[in-house]
Amino acid sequence: SGARQARLVATPRESAPMGILQRVRDAPEALWRIPLTLGLLVCIIIVHVLLPNSPEWHVMLWYSAILIVTAQVSRNALEFFLGEGPGLWSTLDYFVRGKPLPQVTVSNVDADELQRQRTEVGFWTLMPSAFITWIFAKSINNSANYGTRWGVLGGFTYSGWYFSFFAAAVVGYVLRTRFGYKSLPEAVEKCYGPYAALGFGICLFYRLWNEVWSNTFVVASFYGPIYSPSWWAAAWVSAIAPAIYVIMGGMRSSLTSDVFQAFLGVVFLVVILAIFQSLAPAGTSIASYTPEGGWAPDWWGTYLAATLQGWVSYPFHDPVLTDRTFLSRPRVMGISFIVGGVCSMAFIILFSLVGVFAVFLSGGQLGAGAGESPTYVAQNLDQASFIFINLVMMTSSMSTLDSTYTSLGKLSALELGGYLGLPGDTRGVRRPLRPGDLEHVSTAHLALARLTIVAMVVAGTVYLYIERRVINATTVSGTVVMGLGPPIWLLLFWKYNSAPGKADGWRKAPLAFVLSLLVGWFFGLAYSFAALPPDFNTGEPRVPGAKEFIAPFSVAGSVFLGWNLLGHVCCFAACALGFFINQHFWQFEHLDAVPFVEDPVTGEAVPRPGYEAAAKAAAQAAAKQAP
Repeated sequence: SGARQARLVATPRESAPMGILQRVRDAPEALWRIPLTLGLLVCIIIVHVLLPNSPEWHVMLWYSAILIVTAQVSRNALEFFLGEGPGLWSTLDYFVRGKPLPQVTVSNVDADELQRQRTEVGFWTLMPSAFITWIFAKSINNSANYGTRWGVLGGFTYSGWYFSFFAAAVVGYVLRTRFGYKSLPEAVEKCYGPYAALGFGICLFYRLWNEVWSNTFVVASFYGPIYSPSWWAAAWVSAIAPAIYVIMGGMRSSLTSDVFQAFLGVVFLVVILAIFQSLAPAGTSIASYTPEGGWAPDWWGTYLAATLQGWVSYPFHDPVLTDRTFLSRPRVMGISFIVGGVCSMAFIILFSLVGVFAVFLSGGQLGAGAGESPTYVAQNLDQASFIFINLVMMTSSMSTLDSTYTSLGKLSALELGGYLGLPGDTRGVRRPLRPGDLEHVSTAHLALARLTIVAMVVAGTVYLYIERRVINATTVSGTVVMGLGPPIWLLLFWKYNSAPGKADGWRKAPLAFVLSLLVGWFFGLAYSFAALPPDFNTGEPRVPGAKEFIAPFSVAGSVFLGWNLLGHVCCFAACALGFFINQHFWQFEHLDAVPFVEDPVTGEAVPRPGYEAAAKAAAQAAAKQAP
């Protein structure tokens, strides 16, 4: 279709000027970088003068400044949405030594060759990126709070959601190697139609919005009492800082910072655990501490519900995770997600020791619901310990938010923006765009992505006026989107026409997706109303009767487990009913397959059996448009 391949070449414009200052001045991103650097220096000076005894503010501003100043700047769709372009070290080499800087240029070649470039993301880039982007500040905070109730089993309980790594990897691998898809929204739109794609997009927006408010809440809790001026200032800074460098560089800046922040997160966790162990009674381990009366025994209901969501539905509403299943070669992606998932589970379980230590510090008095245990621990140890715990939260929050904003930009500008017919989109049809559709992605799409990020910063942070229970960003959101699971798993078994136009495959089935989604929304909204905190002023329930409505569906004392079991069963039934109706009564067209699939090892495009002629025709059409 005339798609073009990006290549890194040293252009004459990047032939090195004589001095470093001249190279900095002539850099294309100088318009962004120089004012931001000066502004950050002014802010740091002001904070040092006004708050000389507040090291937590110094740490936040310096950490934010480093990430912003070193961010890669993207000037086209390939850099912003796919992360192509010269890396940080190449950029530094250009400024310091004057080595010609590779630039992304475009030449007309086969579209599948462009996809091959996308597969060159290696294990040591993808694995840490997937790992750190799911070490949310809110997740490790929730794990620690579970630790105050269930001990180390609290972290094990929360790790149930991390089976999402394995579920997402299976879906991404099969969609690429058996069906040739380049993204999950593309598969949803093809098999279930535009209304399903719209509903899917709403779920993704919901997830990304949850990540913004929940992660900023956790960071703000280290900077003052809730809703105090310093608390609000920290919330806004922690939301805005990653937005700045993602607006500058998109996926390119996010991938670069992920590796750096993954390393820091592990180092800080090791330091914190060493501090805890040094304060434990001689000859004992903090992991073995048990308060008088023991830990609560009811962890397993939440663990089973979390595992159910993690395997069946939870990963598919998180584009931060699913987008990465379409990077790298399929087999490398699978290995990266297995290793990243195991590492994330280990990190989450270990961080529950913060909750255990909080109970130890309180003499067994602190329990679940008594407050944010990481904040309690930080405030009751020395300043160095406070800074290290704060850094873990800040690192995990910013790494999560930069990936959140990156996925938000791609979702708004390409997957939903493809329906808007923006300037530059000359396809003649309205459907999701892919990052590889370079000839149809213009500066208007980049502007929409950046504006949507700004809007999400405001929407996510303002919601903090209403919500203060961080755990709801996981339990409630996972329940709301349970309807995504059945139709997405159905994609892995889809029967397409054996040859183009043969009409022996399954028909498009929008009701299979829409009915399952609507049933899931019903169960999710009912649970979310029950989980809302009481009115801050009156203490009365915000939705009277909501808790009583779902209470009878408890299983072994766990309403969360019982409601999710019933909801998932109903969603599978709704999906099956919708599919049956679309195959036999309200019928749409039989679906042709994508002509090419990906080789699992090399990632190269391979003609699908039965579609050799269609694949050859597509290659010839692309060749005719090449000069």
